[in-house]
Amino acid sequence: MNKSKPRLKTPDEVDAVLYEAFKCCDPDVIAGLWAEEGVVCVHPGAGAIVDYDAIIRSWAVIFCNSRGTEIRHTVIKRVVSNELAVYVAAEEMLSSGTVTAVVLATNVYRQFDTGWLMIEQHASLVQSRNKGQTLQRCY
Repeated sequence: MNKSKPRLKTPDEVDAVLYEAFKCCDPDVIAGLWAEEGVVCVHPGAGAIVDYDAIIRSWAVIFCNSRGTEIRHTVIKRVVSNELAVYVAAEEMLSSGTVTAVVLATNVYRQFDTGWLMIEQHASLVQSRNKGQTLQRCY
C-alpha cells in the first residue's frame, strides 16, 4: 500500500492532520501520515502491529462503520528534538457532547528528508474516572 505522503514540516502539523483524519474516519489520510518502515501501532486492548500495511488495514477496520468520530484531543506533553517528537495526548471520545471514553495515546513522529511522519502510536483506554477527577489526578 503506497499512499502519497504529505510534506509536513513540523510534528504539530502531523498531529493536527492525524486528529482531523480521525474525526473524518479517513484511512487514506492516515495511511499518508505513517512511515512505511520501522513502525508500530498498539490500539487500546490490542497487541502490537509492526507492519505498515497491517497498521493501515487496522485503521480501515476501525473506520469501516463510522461516518465521523466526535473526538477532543489534548496534548499533555511534547518532547521534540531535531529528528524525533513524542506527544502524549488525551483522546476524549464524545457522544452528543458527553465524554464516553478517554484514551491516552503516545504518538511518535520522525523527521525524514521529505518531512515528518508517524512511526509509532500506543493507545490505552483509561478505565474510569470519578466525577470531577482530571487526567492529572487519575493516579
